[in-house]
Amino acid sequence: MATRSVEPNERERLTRWPGLLGLTLGVVAGPIAVLVNEELIYVTNMWACGTGKQLAMHLVPLVCLAVALGAGLLAWRDWDRVGRGVEDEAATIDSRSRFVALTGMAVSALSALLILAQWLAIFVFAACMRA
Repeated sequence: MATRSVEPNERERLTRWPGLLGLTLGVVAGPIAVLVNEELIYVTNMWACGTGKQLAMHLVPLVCLAVALGAGLLAWRDWDRVGRGVEDEAATIDSRSRFVALTGMAVSALSALLILAQWLAIFVFAACMRA
């Protein structure tokens, strides 16, 4: 896939903190959402067992899945802004930004799959099951 030309203002945006923050969030927000999801599932499990409101346990993975997918969309937006390419030989800001954005999309997709797997456990196991 060939890259398309990048406007100078987009290139300039990715050299300063708002653009770099977007690239960084695209990479790290998904894994953080997975870790927060796992911890909050443990916390809400004890609460749901005590109160009997097991439906509330499904809110945690839903919110965390939205965060992971939002990080993927943020990475996709940055990849779109820098030309949507994958073939780069020059060490430029555009090629670096494309690589980081593609990494963010891949990490976010994997994070979303992990959250779905953790959510599946809520459907399979009841809140008060003890080993």
